[in-house]
Amino acid sequence: MSGGIPVSGGAVVSRVTKRFGRPGRETTALDSVDLRIAPGRFTTVIGAANSGKSVLMRCLAGLERPTSGAVFVEGTDLASLGELDLTEFRRERIGMLFQQSNLLPELTALDNVLLPFDIAGTRPDPALLEQVLDVLAVRDLLEQRPTRMSPSERHRIALARILAQQPDIVLADEPMKSLDAVTARHLLRILRRCCTEFGRTVVLFSADSTSAAYSDRIVSLKSGRVTNDQERPADCPCCPDGGVPEIA
Repeated sequence: MSGGIPVSGGAVVSRVTKRFGRPGRETTALDSVDLRIAPGRFTTVIGAANSGKSVLMRCLAGLERPTSGAVFVEGTDLASLGELDLTEFRRERIGMLFQQSNLLPELTALDNVLLPFDIAGTRPDPALLEQVLDVLAVRDLLEQRPTRMSPSERHRIALARILAQQPDIVLADEPMKSLDAVTARHLLRILRRCCTEFGRTVVLFSADSTSAAYSDRIVSLKSGRVTNDQERPADCPCCPDGGVPEIA
């Protein structure tokens, strides 16, 4: 990767290596990974188990420090931040979606969406919150508790919570792993709309190649190295059924 100051938007992974274990008995999870993630685009990182994709996600989130190399998110070198500043940066700039929705079962959907604001003593932007609720089609769920929702509905509420906080980048760590094929495609359409409707940068980490059909770019990882990096042609639709459909 060329030198100089990284682009201000999106993320840059520059010559990142991550090793675990004691010297002489180390395991290399990432091996000199170079990656530029353009802002406002949907990038999928595909890899099998032990490919390094989850470690890469954790490095992008600032949850792991690289052994060597640098990670920039929205122009900020994560290595330059202390733990408190890094936690604040992650809370304000990075949204994370996991296999489990991590909703509190005793709270309603709306209370789950508003929980980060209650903790911080702030309020969401009212107009943005209304748009998020409409785009994700969750208004009918707001008074329900997570135990009464389907997996797709729980993921939509989790995404509503993320988008209401206005992160610059959304990192999704195998969120479709426990979902059936129909629900997984539904979630992929929603993630696609995070880019098209809200201008967010989305990076999806998955072992399932189905997600590639919804992405602007597909990056393949194997044994901690990038083995393929492919941009979707501009004239090729990003969804296999043509465009970005409305959420039913």
